[in-house]
Amino acid sequence: MRTYSLAPVVAAASLLLAVGLGVRPPAAAPTSAVTVLVDGKTLSLPTSAATVAGVLAEVGISLHPLDRTAPAPDRPVADGMEVRVTRVTRHHHTEEVTVPAPSLVLGDPELPAGFTQVLEHGRDGRVRRVVRTWEKDGQATKREVIEERVLTAARETVVLRGTQGLPSRGGDWRRPLRMHATAYDPGPRSCGKYASGYTAIGLKAEKGVVAVDDRVIPMGTRLYIPGYGFAVAGDRGSAIKGHRIDLCFATYTEARQWGRRPVKVYLLD
Repeated sequence: MRTYSLAPVVAAASLLLAVGLGVRPPAAAPTSAVTVLVDGKTLSLPTSAATVAGVLAEVGISLHPLDRTAPAPDRPVADGMEVRVTRVTRHHHTEEVTVPAPSLVLGDPELPAGFTQVLEHGRDGRVRRVVRTWEKDGQATKREVIEERVLTAARETVVLRGTQGLPSRGGDWRRPLRMHATAYDPGPRSCGKYASGYTAIGLKAEKGVVAVDDRVIPMGTRLYIPGYGFAVAGDRGSAIKGHRIDLCFATYTEARQWGRRPVKVYLLD
């Protein structure tokens, strides 16, 4: 049997080590000092990660879809870097709220300054809202109403104030129109046997719709008439010319009770 000596192999290995060609251990990866601010904590750590996302992965920090980081997750890591994680959440909820009754102030230059009279008491309204709320780290930062439904409409409180001697301010301070008011109901006793129940411009004839001369008051104008209430100019009539106005009531009896009388008409539009 032939035998082989290991001496030549050992000698060759010794020669390689002598000339520096032996196997060396891998060099250590460079590290950076990074500070991470997240969930109310401050973490200071050395890291060999290449990006911000890698740093967060090293310390087991997960990002939810709306969360934000500064710098961005794909930014390269630099020594001394501060990484801030902002937790962002979005919530939806439904709420019902009271809408305070607005005030409508009508100025009358024929009444002395300082005179005040409530012509009509208003009523608070009620609305249901779907609200979207945004939070950053638990603090609400944005709120928006994405849907609103009126449950009860608010009704205005109407206040009459004297403006005699006061400078004109426009709007509600305009001089009201003095007009002669008659009344009708939408049935045949007031409008004839061919009455359709609808006005000349297509509105349903009902309380709150009045006939005017549209050369004096344009169609569609919102009005307020003390003793009658809010109205809209929505009809014409062959006998309604100049400063005449015809007020619609629900029944013939109510129309007869109104009769004919002078009124002040406030244009709200």
